Amino acid sequence: MKNNIVKAVIMFSLLFLFGGSMVYAADENRTVDGMLGVRPPEGTTVQVSSISSARPGEYAFDNDLKTFWNSSGYSGYLQLIFPAPMTLQNVQLAAVATPNPSNVSYTIYGQVNGTWVPISSAKKVKVEQKLNQACILPPFDVTPGKYSGIKIAAESSDTWIAISEITLGKFQAQELTATSGDSQVTLKWDQVENAESYTVKYGTESGKYVETVTATKDSYGNFVIPGLTNGTKYYFVVSAKVNGVDSDYSNEASATPQAGEKPDPEQPSGNRAILMVTMTTGLEKEFDLSLKEVNDFIVWYDTKDAGRGQSFYKIDKHDNNKGPFSSRNEYVIFDKILTFEISEYSK
Repeated sequence: MKNNIVKAVIMFSLLFLFGGSMVYAADENRTVDGMLGVRPPEGTTVQVSSISSARPGEYAFDNDLKTFWNSSGYSGYLQLIFPAPMTLQNVQLAAVATPNPSNVSYTIYGQVNGTWVPISSAKKVKVEQKLNQACILPPFDVTPGKYSGIKIAAESSDTWIAISEITLGKFQAQELTATSGDSQVTLKWDQVENAESYTVKYGTESGKYVETVTATKDSYGNFVIPGLTNGTKYYFVVSAKVNGVDSDYSNEASATPQAGEKPDPEQPSGNRAILMVTMTTGLEKEFDLSLKEVNDFIVWYDTKDAGRGQSFYKIDKHDNNKGPFSSRNEYVIFDKILTFEISEYSK
């Protein structure tokens, strides 16, 4: 017992001597009652602008709403460096104010390549405690991205800065479901705001995904993976790309295609699509294709966009355009494509 007390005194002494920086080792429970998201991961380091009343920075993520980091002034900051970069879309705080209530302005910064950049605008909120409990504030939306750490800068005109808990909302696709069909699986997931595209990965072993397909930003409600083997169980995950940053992968969903099996009528197969390609000249070209053909076109486009593959793509017109021909193909040139749009339907 005596040794433990000595260790505690030494730890707090080091905090004051070296600017309030330490490593916080957490338990396995990463959530906080009443708050969204998770606490910073184990191995996160914390540094603060100042400390008052022996309330150090690690109190801001110890899963205890009764403890809090207390600065020594009306402005201050608390910064966290993660053991590995995290993809984030919001940050939630539980704060303390004296007097109660008080107005506090918060700005969130993210660390990218060692540099702190603002990822939220300054937002003034009322910190109003009830029954001597920390005030849980609404989540602060941040620019979705991958960050090595975050810094919370706060300023007030009438209260010392004090933060009781911090939780992090991960940037990831949500609620992926999979519905079996005949040699295919239909995927559905929650729309990610401002998504530029989605990446679907799948395979026949849980956690091992050997196939990759790119989906357009409008495919979240109904995306078909064709050409699968009936009777084989497949596992799927999806991620979103926003501002050029890929999110964490969603939950894993699985399904087993079966011969003659039809998808849930509320999730139509969507086995056809109209591909509308707008050229740099303003000319629009429309093609009625199978969803597999559309997915193949997207794969070619993404591959060429990454600097690989052919500069042109052959599209089979099938019988969409009548005429005395055995076949009709149209070749589209990559650097002549301005935009393309995909409208799925069932046939």
